[in-house]
Amino acid sequence: MKARIDLEQPDKVLHIYKRMLEQKSFQTQVGYAYMRELQEYLRAMPQIANEDIAPIRVYADLRVLDASGTTESLRKENGKAKQSLRRSVFLNIALFLVIGALFALMLTSSSPTVLNYEKELVNRYSAWEEELKERESAVLEKERALDGDD
Repeated sequence: MKARIDLEQPDKVLHIYKRMLEQKSFQTQVGYAYMRELQEYLRAMPQIANEDIAPIRVYADLRVLDASGTTESLRKENGKAKQSLRRSVFLNIALFLVIGALFALMLTSSSPTVLNYEKELVNRYSAWEEELKERESAVLEKERALDGDD
């Protein structure tokens, strides 16, 4: 911005200054410092009336550092982030344990599941087939025994 503004024409600088205030172009400490520089420049110009120079309104949350070098709001945000992280870790551990318990139940269960359904059905039908063959052979033996007695 400094390279684009022609400081030789205070009227244009005042116009740009007012537009930047209207558009709320700067919302950082560096931006406000630049606006303050322009304001001081305009006040130093005798052809610009002080009443024409609008005050700078602060719209952003500028944080003032305390003695330790951090702000109180940053400490609060950091504390909230730590608390959120603890909750997240706790929930992840709890979900991991629940999933582990479900897998343990699935592996120890005798009922068929999606993973071993085909094998369970084949085993069940083969057991039924063997049982039917044994019954059939027992019935055939009884029939032969009865035919042999006649």
